[in-house]
Amino acid sequence: MLALLRPPTLGDEDATRKGRLILSILWTMFALGAMGFTTSVLDARNDMRVTAAFYLSIFAALGGLAVLVHRGRVVLAAWAVSIFFWLVIAVVTLFFGGMQGQNASTFAVSVLLIGVVVGGRAAVWTAFVSSAWCGVVAALEIGEQLPEQLAGYRPLNAWTAATITLVLTSVLLRGALESLEAMNRREQAAARERDEALRRSIHSQKLEIVGTLTAGVAHDFNNLLTVIGSASAVLRERVAHDAETSAVFDDLDTATSRAALMTRQLLAFGRAPADEAVPVDLGEFLRASVAMLPRLLGSPIKLQIEAAAACRVLAAPAGLEQIILNLAVNARDAMPAGGTLRLVVSATDGEVELTATDTGVGMDEDTRARIFEPFFTTKNTGTGLGLATVRELVTRFGGTIAVESASGRGATFILRFPRISSEVGPVRGRSRRAPEVTEHALRRVLLVEDDRLVRRSSTRLLEREGFEVIAVADGEEALAFLASAPEVACVVSDVSMPRMDGETL
Repeated sequence: MLALLRPPTLGDEDATRKGRLILSILWTMFALGAMGFTTSVLDARNDMRVTAAFYLSIFAALGGLAVLVHRGRVVLAAWAVSIFFWLVIAVVTLFFGGMQGQNASTFAVSVLLIGVVVGGRAAVWTAFVSSAWCGVVAALEIGEQLPEQLAGYRPLNAWTAATITLVLTSVLLRGALESLEAMNRREQAAARERDEALRRSIHSQKLEIVGTLTAGVAHDFNNLLTVIGSASAVLRERVAHDAETSAVFDDLDTATSRAALMTRQLLAFGRAPADEAVPVDLGEFLRASVAMLPRLLGSPIKLQIEAAAACRVLAAPAGLEQIILNLAVNARDAMPAGGTLRLVVSATDGEVELTATDTGVGMDEDTRARIFEPFFTTKNTGTGLGLATVRELVTRFGGTIAVESASGRGATFILRFPRISSEVGPVRGRSRRAPEVTEHALRRVLLVEDDRLVRRSSTRLLEREGFEVIAVADGEEALAFLASAPEVACVVSDVSMPRMDGETL
């Protein structure tokens, strides 16, 4: 019996709660039954055979109900406990004194019991049935037609009935309050989850809007930088003999390069790279990118490269270049007095790993937790988009990124990409055989650009290289030209244009 009354742990949280509540009721009934048996034995006027049979049947029923709970039949056990307790009271009112107050009042406990472990509707029906039963017993008592009473009124029996009512009521009230508290905790947790989901949704919508705006602004700004860069190249050639003026153009080129990097960050954050995903050997790609990094890092920073072979991933080259540039810029800013940046590419059976380790100032825990947030920065100058862009691009390429850092101990960024086999070929769209062109047409270029300044500066640069340039404003004009004069060496097109964009062209 004691083993059966131990609290069970069931699969469902609600079932476990109800099961433990039922067992606490059974424990209480067992204790009250033992007390009632003792008081009945102490009263010599009671019939010992009737007393023993009555209480033994109660103890046996309690054991059977405990077995149901431990087998997970909680709902059945709840009904069985409620019906059993109600039947005990009904028998008491019928054979042990009729509608004496201490007997009939215990029906209230029965209603409360059913309400707590089964439900409110069941409690209402129990109250209705109990009232009807009490009416039947009262009518029988008034008509002096009650069955022969097994025992007369006893003060100890009345005390026992009152104690049963009080104790069971307190147990049930405690169970009801615990249920309400558990329900309140669940509701609060659900409300917090809803609030967090709403916050994430609003944040996502804000980022989407910001991404769209930044992509548009960056595209227009990039057009202006193209004009500035081309104009600088033309003017530089004219003053090549003037060292002082050439130094001014060096500063202009450096500023233009840094501004171009910022626009790349904004474009990468606002939309996917225009390049198509192709198999790329990340080790070879990193070695090919080394030439552009020293100028970006500056002389105080030493660059170390280790790149294993056969580290192929599926990614857009422009996106990989953006990742390497942003990691390098982040390392540069973390080492204002100089240091070492170490870039390593290695491979396992299923992954290609790129690590970027610097000897800079490092990050504390709070900063490390926020470094991938868009527009979060600890620098006086900067957009806060560098590392957010890196994570965005790494995710697009199916990879993951992690960081290890501590204040004063530098930082290591670990990027992992799915590795592809060497048999996987480039991912390309359907191609057509290029038409044969004449010798004259080999110098003819069709330039498609909607921005007038960019179109003019690009035309100037191409013509200086000896090309014949036909410049049009959008894709539809380009198609119209090709339909009438298809012999061109190549088409140089902007991506974002009105009417027909570059990809559609």
